[in-house]
Amino acid sequence: MKRREFLAAGVVSLQAAAAAMSGRSDGDKIGSIAFAPVECRFHKFVAMNSYDTAPKGHTYTNTLVRIRTADGAEGIGVMGYTGPDAAFQQALKSLIGADPLSLYEMKDGRILGRAPSHAAVLTAYRHLDGPLFDLIGKMTRKPAWQLIGSSAREGIEVYDGTLYFSDIWFPKFGVSAVVQEAEEALKKGYRGIKLKIGRGSRWMELEAGTSRDIEVTLAVRKAVGKDMKILVDGNDGFRGRDEQVWRYLNETAAAKLYWIEEMFPENIERYAALRERMEKAGLKILIADGETQRQIAAIEPYLKPKHLFDVVQLDIRTAGILDNMVLAQIAESAGALSVPHNWGSWVGVLMGLHTAKAIRAIPCAEDDRSQCDVLDAEGYEFKDGLVRVGDAPGFGLHVNEKLYDLKCRKAEVRIDG
Repeated sequence: MKRREFLAAGVVSLQAAAAAMSGRSDGDKIGSIAFAPVECRFHKFVAMNSYDTAPKGHTYTNTLVRIRTADGAEGIGVMGYTGPDAAFQQALKSLIGADPLSLYEMKDGRILGRAPSHAAVLTAYRHLDGPLFDLIGKMTRKPAWQLIGSSAREGIEVYDGTLYFSDIWFPKFGVSAVVQEAEEALKKGYRGIKLKIGRGSRWMELEAGTSRDIEVTLAVRKAVGKDMKILVDGNDGFRGRDEQVWRYLNETAAAKLYWIEEMFPENIERYAALRERMEKAGLKILIADGETQRQIAAIEPYLKPKHLFDVVQLDIRTAGILDNMVLAQIAESAGALSVPHNWGSWVGVLMGLHTAKAIRAIPCAEDDRSQCDVLDAEGYEFKDGLVRVGDAPGFGLHVNEKLYDLKCRKAEVRIDG
């Protein structure tokens, strides 16, 4: 053997010995990353909200992400709301060959933050928290929530977020269309529902739209009884219409709303004025907002020095799990709550459940009541309005390969080492 070959062999042997001593091997390293569009289905036809130009419909599409190690362990997740462009594909190449356990700073089996060596990529594409937490959970045989913290609660309350403007889309049924949806959610066991309001923004004349918002809210409260939480979401549909907000709140006071969400775009002066007016009127309704923001720094002014938001809603996919962990801590110190926003993503629901399982300041999760037939999940039980999250590794996600081959494989893009 030549001297150069001898030295090279020695280096390989030392590396193999070091890997063996640490319990790690090349098989534990990321060998491939694949992504493909996947169609998912709501439990019913979903109408529109204040900014939509058409109903949501029956289905939506996510970009499924599959991160595999050389020995076959797989982390499954989805991207945020943007597609996989060339920059994203190039960035993924830096993860090939990396040990998943080296991507995050960890202590005693808990993920504390992003490792400096990969922080740039993982911060730019925070939705990678999803498949990577799933992968690390499977590699360490822990459910994702145990990578975050201890159990904060046994069951996680979820609310039905699918009550849109069915009264407008199905004029034959009118207000009763939304009432029937609320009654169905109650029958299924949900303890909370979220109604879309802001019909005067696009779909009806302003005054008539607010009147319909009020009529729907009062009719739903009458139908579901006093115990179900009613949340309302304006989707910024009261932009520049502060008096319409106040008219709505004043005339639905008897409904005892749990929270109001996104009545208008985030603005410190306007939210301070709204909170002061609500306090003077004795309206004990939580104010929720923040889903359109992408950075924690943009939400902090609404928490300190005085919290204007009672509930912050950083999106679970675009901001990832780590940023939601940090924001929940900030919110708790300010006397507020955090409920990560999620819409059009069954995987996002699971991510929200795991964060709520482990973090005290995240009391519930937003449920869009959808499913993806290409994916299976184990370890979840919905009963009496609560979801119990089990101990299946990661998020308990698995790909149905037969359906994936049929529906997704042709559009798959794969990055290998």
